[in-house]
Amino acid sequence: MEETGNPTQWSDNRPDMSLILNDMENGNSYVVTDEGKVVATFACLEGTEPTYIDIDGEWLNDEPYITIHRIASDGSVSGVFDQVMEYLKKFDRDIRIDTHRDNGPMLHLIEKNGFERCGIIIVDDGTERIAFQKRKEIHMKKVLAIVGPTAVGKTQFGIRCADLFDGEIISGDSIQIYRGLDIGSAKPSKEELSQAVHHLIDIRDPKENYSVKQFQDLARECIDEISGRGKLPIIVGGTGLYIKAALYDYVFFEEEEEDDQYEDLSNEELYARLREHDPAALEKIHINNRKRLIRALNIYEKHQIGISEIKARQEHRPVYDCLIIGLTADRDVLYERIDARVDRMMNEGLLEEIQGLLDSGVTFADQCMQGIGYREFRGYFDGIRPLDECIMEVKKDSRNFAKRQYTFFNNQLDVKWHEDSDEALKMIKEWIDQGE
Repeated sequence: MEETGNPTQWSDNRPDMSLILNDMENGNSYVVTDEGKVVATFACLEGTEPTYIDIDGEWLNDEPYITIHRIASDGSVSGVFDQVMEYLKKFDRDIRIDTHRDNGPMLHLIEKNGFERCGIIIVDDGTERIAFQKRKEIHMKKVLAIVGPTAVGKTQFGIRCADLFDGEIISGDSIQIYRGLDIGSAKPSKEELSQAVHHLIDIRDPKENYSVKQFQDLARECIDEISGRGKLPIIVGGTGLYIKAALYDYVFFEEEEEDDQYEDLSNEELYARLREHDPAALEKIHINNRKRLIRALNIYEKHQIGISEIKARQEHRPVYDCLIIGLTADRDVLYERIDARVDRMMNEGLLEEIQGLLDSGVTFADQCMQGIGYREFRGYFDGIRPLDECIMEVKKDSRNFAKRQYTFFNNQLDVKWHEDSDEALKMIKEWIDQGE
């Protein structure tokens, strides 16, 4: 330990800022103590470490920045790296770090803490080390999300929140993006749209496709724009994957088209090639699933990184300071609301809406018509199914969808559930006040 640290600092693991800055200029080390015992040391410098003789890659170019090096621990306690990272937050600087390519535990810790690989450095003894960089932490934007099962009352509650907390609403629904699909998607009415600013409603024609990746990009653009005006972004919707994609560290690639270069390869050959480049991906791809084999190979060829590694790097942590409020209700009450809403949709002209879409060239094969409230009427318009059966199927599918929504939200998101809207508003206010 004495070889890696500065003994003059071992007696104080929290020196004051002036001493820290002075020691950084002199290249001195700092220590981590546990009940008075020195258990680890580390060093940090302003600027590049002087023993670097060559850099192959692009480091952060904008100064000031800190270079961390010589992290050493006696192994008696865990979490030393986390303590170092917590300690460095006070500097509010960009950070660089490097380690040997065969130092698996350190590589894991570095990447887990949000550092990105940026090249290779050569030190004065000729050793190659992998270089990483991390931007200083920026105050995370606040984003409120209102989720819950279908027909629970998210639309009106979202409008109420927008009014009380100076917010704007981002629709988190996969069908409300389509123009002309108003009734079946339970799109906010004209009156409701006039009560708060809404985004991502009526932004696609019915014949267009729309992906989770596109929603993620657009939702995050809206979040930046709304926050930039000093207002609160409020995502309201029941499409769970859309909500998670917007708020969490999900990385998506656009669907890769089947590449002609694989046309002459058998599934066995594709499987063997993927095993060579990304063997972990084969744990979830069957040899007979040609489309997924080709997509995984295309991702590797295009990005030089396997889809399994991409997923492994994601820790599914929020990228915003987000509060996810879930609205809930007693199951029998919720089912009554679902049935009543379907009956109301029929009275408001759902059949006429679907007929108008079909007359305009939309078909039941189009993506927009795959949503509940539309797809169930295919048999009726094909003349092979009674209308009352279609209506009952919409109600049944809606109830089953509500069950799946609960499952997703409970397993995938940190939802704060409320049946009492006033209690939910109280929690939101407390969360907002925390950042002020």
